[in-house]
Amino acid sequence: MGGVAIGMFALIFLLLTRTRVGIVVRSAIYKPRMAEALGHNVPLVFMGVFGVGAALAGLAGAVAGAFYTTNPNMALELGVMVFVVVVVGGLGSLGGAMIASLLIGMITSLCVGIDKSLADLFSLLGMGDWAQGIGGLLTLKLSSLASTIPFALMLLVLLVRPSGLMGEKEYL
Repeated sequence: MGGVAIGMFALIFLLLTRTRVGIVVRSAIYKPRMAEALGHNVPLVFMGVFGVGAALAGLAGAVAGAFYTTNPNMALELGVMVFVVVVVGGLGSLGGAMIASLLIGMITSLCVGIDKSLADLFSLLGMGDWAQGIGGLLTLKLSSLASTIPFALMLLVLLVRPSGLMGEKEYL
């Protein structure tokens, strides 16, 4: 699954940055009137990009279907995490999406593997009994919060850099 994802990323990246098709697609996105003036059919370019995106989504679904339980609610389960990756990476940034997905995956896996709480941290300072007595968030294990960590990261990125990690700042 990782190999197919890396292969898809490399193929899209090379297509968009090294070929004439990539130049036409990028110009149609950023300067559609200029691309049209140069003789390119911009609606046809957008339709082609949508078609390629749908084909890649189908490939991703076929590959993920072998590893995950396939059900009608798959989009609800994975779609939210895809949204978080796009926001953290930066809207429209392919490299940002790759970096954000790796970052979120590693942080989530690390949080699941740690399985400690703030009370354990306070016990290193000699205040473990106090933290256990208070309970609540202090005794909540980090592994049980692993699914909320990506959303906290998204919130932090939006507060610090609203355009995402690799998104471009737009000046008015």
